[in-house]
Amino acid sequence: MNSNSNSVPGDNAALLAGRFPALADLLGLSAPGGLQALLERAPEGLGLEATPSGFPTLREGGAYAHSRRDPVRDAERLAADPAFASGEGMAFLCGGLSYVAEAYARGNPDAPVAIVEPDVYVFALTLASRPLDGLLSHPGLALVVGLSPAESLAVLERLGPIPLPRHLPAAILPAEKGWMAEFRELAARAERKNEINRNTLRRFGGLWLGNMCRNLGEIRDRDGITRFAGLFPDVPALLLAAGPSLDEILPDLPALAERCVVIAVDTALRACLAAGVEPDFVILVDPQYWNWRHLDGTEARGSVLITESAAWPAVFRYPTRETFLCSSLFPLGKFLETRIGRKGELGAGGSVATTAWDFARHLGCAEIFAAGLDLAFPRRQTHFKGSVFEERAHVQAGRLMPAETAGFRALYGAGPYPVPDYRGTTVLTDKRLSLYAWWFESRIAANPAQKTKMLTHGGMSIPGIGPESAERVLERMPLRDKIRARIDSALALPARGDGTRFREALDQLAAALSDIESLATRAIGACGARDAAELDRIDRLILDHPAKEIAAMVFDSEAEAETAADGDPYARSVAVYAALEGAARKNLDHLRVFWPE
Repeated sequence: MNSNSNSVPGDNAALLAGRFPALADLLGLSAPGGLQALLERAPEGLGLEATPSGFPTLREGGAYAHSRRDPVRDAERLAADPAFASGEGMAFLCGGLSYVAEAYARGNPDAPVAIVEPDVYVFALTLASRPLDGLLSHPGLALVVGLSPAESLAVLERLGPIPLPRHLPAAILPAEKGWMAEFRELAARAERKNEINRNTLRRFGGLWLGNMCRNLGEIRDRDGITRFAGLFPDVPALLLAAGPSLDEILPDLPALAERCVVIAVDTALRACLAAGVEPDFVILVDPQYWNWRHLDGTEARGSVLITESAAWPAVFRYPTRETFLCSSLFPLGKFLETRIGRKGELGAGGSVATTAWDFARHLGCAEIFAAGLDLAFPRRQTHFKGSVFEERAHVQAGRLMPAETAGFRALYGAGPYPVPDYRGTTVLTDKRLSLYAWWFESRIAANPAQKTKMLTHGGMSIPGIGPESAERVLERMPLRDKIRARIDSALALPARGDGTRFREALDQLAAALSDIESLATRAIGACGARDAAELDRIDRLILDHPAKEIAAMVFDSEAEAETAADGDPYARSVAVYAALEGAARKNLDHLRVFWPE
């Protein structure tokens, strides 16, 4: 059966247009005959083929996506396998004619089902293959059609608070193998990123909570970065990171600063000051003490500091022109900001340089020139000369532990490997830095209006960031007077703080945390009584609770609780609820200590 000769069983196109009108319009399926018109454009060799069961299979040349005898029976057998079934929902990637998704949806009427099909012609053939009333009317259905691997992964991550398990078929059509390979790589990178975030949360969750509670007055009084939005659409940004190649650009930094708005990460500030340049903006979003030490002992009274409400408290006493907050990256801060007003979102990708790049985008800069953004170890160095990292290694050095040992560990501790640089040779990087590079690659691809170029060429070559010479930038007209005037104008705007709203938000936070604590206590009691119905009611209340994310680190302990407890599911649940109860109480205790009003 050729794709061009199919009649449409039922009215799948009309069902799609009623349920997913935007997708139907995009594919041209809303108009009469739209599906047939799409099928007629399908590539040669891609089509439906009859089987003895009466249900077609899908072929591309000599390759088949399903059984050539009975694709429905095979799908139902797979969906009935306990190892495959998941009542939490399922995302089906490159699933051909969606037989398996249909069988799963039929057996799990309340579970979310996502169909991810990158080839619009395969999706059109699915609509033409058989009546799909049950699948298309499934209440939890999501359709992700015709998107790139990166776009599809982003959609799947936004579908719910917990990522859906993914089903990858055993047979993938040749045309989709490249897409699937790229998706697997992106998904693996995303999982590594999430694992880093989970480990960081376990390690520093208490620090972030303590810092934020100490900084509650700053959240109330400090204005957000929204006043700087779109300030420099006609001025390029110079982003200064702290890689070893930053040393190369320092002689030209004063002249570059005449032509660009200068954004420095906290770790690069000392190098800028030593070169005689106070950056226009300094970015510090890491809450750890050692990040504060990059500023400690310096002054940048002509710079504007952009920080986060969980920063080390001494950061807010740093002598700078003025300090502003970006929106909090942490649940407690987000809870408050939804009630008092957002400070201004900036992306986070593990490195402060990713946040600095996003701030340049926030400023509206159409061009971003980066320096010191090596994400690698050019000349087998880890940071620019005179950095806090280097100086600390010398201070802590001894006869049995010289500074070279610290440098060796920083370089080789994470298993370095070679990657291309901007000079046509290779440079050493590691998995952590490669993950940061992937963040830049994905963000740049998603924001084509910003053109990013690299002024220092010894670091990792990042897709989407091409090389540029400092000499070319220095040929441009000076813009320093314009830059200074616009920053002065933005700083002259009145602050937007509202003490009454903040007090109300704190009261709501305390009430919400008390409620979470009470729910967890009730759940522990229900576990003791083995009351599954009561536990189900409490779970729904917790999952819909506005304060659940404030104790988010607790849910990451669930796997550890399962291994620590015996095989009794109620015993495992008690461990989770007890951790949730303790986290809510810990948040309340910190609030009462640092904000007793």
